[in-house]
Amino acid sequence: MKSRVFGVIVKAAVAAAVLSLLLLACVKGYFFGRAVFDEKEGTAENPLSYTIEIAEGDGIFQVAEELEAMGAIDSVWVFVAQKYFYGSQIQPGTYTINSNMTGKDILDILSGAAVDAEEAS
Repeated sequence: MKSRVFGVIVKAAVAAAVLSLLLLACVKGYFFGRAVFDEKEGTAENPLSYTIEIAEGDGIFQVAEELEAMGAIDSVWVFVAQKYFYGSQIQPGTYTINSNMTGKDILDILSGAAVDAEEAS
């Protein structure tokens, strides 16, 4: 009888743990997705400027880590996800960005898309 009660308690504890982990994963996924897709531009009147130099062969993680260290982005993983979602191809060069830019704006500059759009105007 005791082993049967113990078995039920163990099964209930395992089920509760699995449900808790599932709920935690859903909440984390929601906030990660929100960070990737629901960015707001900064509103600082005097935004900070950052200069980044990207060398030939620099990978997205290396660039994202440098941007995070500068304070230009909040999360390496969010920036990398945005890069793949938007299909950006980062080009070597020296770029100036500011603290009011979203991840998408930064990716447009680093890929040359923002320059092409300005030249077309």
